[in-house]
Amino acid sequence: MKKALLATVLVLSLVGCADPNHVPPKSQAQIEADFIKQADDSCNKAKADDVIESIADGSRIIALAQAHAYKNYSAVYIDPKGVSQIIYELDLVVCGPSYLLSMQKEAHHGNSGDYEHHIKLNADGTYTWTQHSYGTTGGLDKTIFTITNGLITEANTPDYDYTITYGPVSADDMAILVAAVDALPAN
Repeated sequence: MKKALLATVLVLSLVGCADPNHVPPKSQAQIEADFIKQADDSCNKAKADDVIESIADGSRIIALAQAHAYKNYSAVYIDPKGVSQIIYELDLVVCGPSYLLSMQKEAHHGNSGDYEHHIKLNADGTYTWTQHSYGTTGGLDKTIFTITNGLITEANTPDYDYTITYGPVSADDMAILVAAVDALPAN
């Protein structure tokens, strides 16, 4: 009995010496759940509050929430020289993971083939999202997502680096979209 009591005291004293700042590692399931929630929250915010995806080459995508659309147009691409063109079908990089997971669920498909994806939490706090991609060596593309305050704020893809800004677009950005729409030929 004394030995059991002594062993218990020893274990409790060692636990008391443990680093109070030590955070136990997350399980893979928790990493995936955390990323998926943040990716869904980011996509939902982008669709509800407007978003600008600034690309490292100097181009930008302005995407308005449908409620803010101008004459039923809500997105414009601006190339590095400042030339704009309307986007008719938009796949925001910030919504990529959410779109794939939504399609996978709708198709009642597992994590394979066209729906294959993987999530990894990196040591610096970023997430690596790997998904099936046509025309790539090995069939998979990796995007590194930076999360700030629960939202995706950067995406580094094999081709481009994006900075994502949420919220109402500026008057100047709105003027670019309006001018691009107004320049469309009449139907």
